[in-house]
Amino acid sequence: MKELRCIVFTDREVVTAITERRRKLNDVFPEGDVTSLDYTIDRGVTAKLSVTLNGAVSELAIAEQELQAAVVGYCMSRNIPLPAVADKALYVIKGRATLMITMNFRKPARLVVLGVE
Repeated sequence: MKELRCIVFTDREVVTAITERRRKLNDVFPEGDVTSLDYTIDRGVTAKLSVTLNGAVSELAIAEQELQAAVVGYCMSRNIPLPAVADKALYVIKGRATLMITMNFRKPARLVVLGVE
């Protein structure tokens, strides 16, 4: 048996995931309000946050590994079960960040013989 599971995140959930991860790791996050979130798909998914404070706009680029770690951490902190032994990849589907989890895709099928005595 093979399993494919997709978790689709809203923009607000992605921004929350990134800010929570950065706060946990004591990484710098610009002060202000997040005014936009854009994804770029080129050999992986990256995100760009625009943060506005007093009319000044700062941009923050989030690499794929950080983005994926942020959404996985977001799921874990909200007790959303994720299999430890599974492949996890980040995609953008219909403009939304989507965590795709696959299990047993690399295992060969087992041959089961019935009725042999």
